Amino acid sequence: MTAIFLRPRARWPGALLAVLAFAALAAWFVAHIEAVQSARGVHGGFGFLWQPAGFRISESLLDVAPEDPYWMSLAAGLVNTLTVALVALPLATLLGVALGLMRLSRQTLVSRVAAVAIAPLRNTPVLLQLFVWYGLLLRLPGAREAWEPLPHLLLSNRGLALPALHGWTWHAGATVLAAACAWLLLRGHPGRLRRTAAWLLVPALCAAWWCLPPLAIDLPVRRGLGLSGGWQPSIEFAALTLGLAVFHAAYIADVVRAAVRAVPAGLVEAGQALALSPWGVLRLVLLPTAARVALPPYANQCLALIKNSTLAIAIGYQELMAVINTAITQTGLALEGISLALALYLLLALGLGGALSAWNTRHARHGSIDTQGARLGERPGLRLWPANPALRWPRRAAGALVVALLALAGGALLNWAVIQAVWRGGAEACASAAGACWAAVGHNLPLLAFGAMQPEHRPQALVACVALIVAVATALGAGGLGARVRLRVGLACLVVAVGALSGWPWGGAAIGPLRWGGLLVTLVLALAAPLAAAPLAAALTLARRSASPALSLGAAGLIEAVRGVPLVTQLLFASFVLPMVLGGGISKFGMALTALTLHTACLLAEVLRGALQAIPPGQMAAARSLGMSTRLAYRTVIWPQVRRIAAPAALGVFVGAVKDTSLVSIIGVFDVLGAAKAVVAGTEWRPYHVEVYLAVAALYFVASLALARVARRMETGRA
Repeated sequence: MTAIFLRPRARWPGALLAVLAFAALAAWFVAHIEAVQSARGVHGGFGFLWQPAGFRISESLLDVAPEDPYWMSLAAGLVNTLTVALVALPLATLLGVALGLMRLSRQTLVSRVAAVAIAPLRNTPVLLQLFVWYGLLLRLPGAREAWEPLPHLLLSNRGLALPALHGWTWHAGATVLAAACAWLLLRGHPGRLRRTAAWLLVPALCAAWWCLPPLAIDLPVRRGLGLSGGWQPSIEFAALTLGLAVFHAAYIADVVRAAVRAVPAGLVEAGQALALSPWGVLRLVLLPTAARVALPPYANQCLALIKNSTLAIAIGYQELMAVINTAITQTGLALEGISLALALYLLLALGLGGALSAWNTRHARHGSIDTQGARLGERPGLRLWPANPALRWPRRAAGALVVALLALAGGALLNWAVIQAVWRGGAEACASAAGACWAAVGHNLPLLAFGAMQPEHRPQALVACVALIVAVATALGAGGLGARVRLRVGLACLVVAVGALSGWPWGGAAIGPLRWGGLLVTLVLALAAPLAAAPLAAALTLARRSASPALSLGAAGLIEAVRGVPLVTQLLFASFVLPMVLGGGISKFGMALTALTLHTACLLAEVLRGALQAIPPGQMAAARSLGMSTRLAYRTVIWPQVRRIAAPAALGVFVGAVKDTSLVSIIGVFDVLGAAKAVVAGTEWRPYHVEVYLAVAALYFVASLALARVARRMETGRA
């Protein structure tokens, strides 16, 4: 499948036929879905966008009424998505930079505290964290007893109340227009003209501001039983923004840490040799170089935050995907609604990605000169700041204060989680307790483990769960067994799990996916999606590297489309569209597995493509010179090296796939997180949602941490 084995003249007829085949398949796909919708009495097309929506957007910068058309509701949802991104991104960046610098600190205590804070955030699903934040914010006092940490900043269980600035859009627009005119007029002109134009533009801008409507500050105040005035975002907006900011801050912290460690030590030493002050070295050498290194992965986090904003559908905030989901439910136009979602999210991804890519290209023109020397991560003895004996005692005092605060926090946590916790009994035993109510987990453990399965089916499900856990533990290296023994034990455990669910050879009743629930669903999805994605990812990788333009462009388009669209959108696509294509013969579990497999395969395909690019092309030529066919060369020479190179990054993809299984509850699959939601939905255990979600988080944390440890062993060559 490489270019050297195909004649150039033979490519284009096949490519043309492939393109025509793809077009015919797409036309059949659309026509089939339209026929299914017509049979249900639903007339397709995008004309519904001009029909009244019939529902209100409760919170948006755009005022949309139920009688307004659908396109206005979609615009309001898009504005809500952008609002979340514009608020959460700066918060995530500031917190991530702070955590990253703490991880780089020479003081062991500060570095360890940051590591302990980052680990649970990285290794638990973001949807689970959103539920925790949402529940914690609902425990805040009411509006009349709202907290006021700063003047005119009120926090209650209704949300956050902030001072609002009215009329700022006109002034901001005038400022942006003046800045654009100044940039266009002054570009490439000498210094004197620049100064003259600046003296003229400043009075013009001031005159424009004077002619515009005046700015007005609206302060929130307590009035009656609630709050009035100011900007009052809802509790759902606050939970979504806070959850996304904290979650992505953990990843940005690692980006900052890696970028600083990647700065060439020679550049820092050169700056010090030029007698630059520590601040000068930091401002002129360290920060610009680290920013060039950090910008591409930081751009990935920005795109991921926008895609994760679709999780607002689970907590009731009306962002773009939630509005589209409502429109699909009302009109039945699944294909049109999902097409709009795909187009809008791809446009957002392309717009933000293009802007950050242009910024990266501009700043990467003046790259680092020292590309062969040691990096800061390899020179722990290099000091940017000279040692100051006068600061020794203040640092020790600050360290002692931090230790005391951590001891107090740890003691309070230990008192809540262990000493005064309630471990047995019902909700009545927890009502008067001052500690955690772990009885909520123990009492509802059958529901968390088995979902709504019948009691007679639970023993078989328990055997399957134990067998799958043993298979995973053995594959990850538990027991120190050899590779062949691990493979045999893993296959045996899979056979036991399949036998337990099928009822053979014990003669029990077969348990189909429609009856699965709880932990069993999570385990099966976490294993089946990566296993099914691996061969599909290999096929997509080879297709993208194929000499055929049709195969290459088709694979590239599929991979980039799946990577650029939120997984929630893909799950809803599978939920709405797959039943139309297959005639309703697929369960929700099958829909979820299909979406997770395709998403994981496209992410894994890029990892495999990078590993293939790292292999010298001469190895294929050498294999062919020994008489090997292309298939044999790939099987015996290329793919073994690809597996070793791509293993750490592939395990990172699998960690993400394990956490992504928590999203299947959005389309009604009753996994362990869906079971936890069912537990806290009842009035009896609703006050103890933190304990229930922490128990589920511990499950994901252990699984993700085990995979992460295997990845680190592979990076160091010990696995």
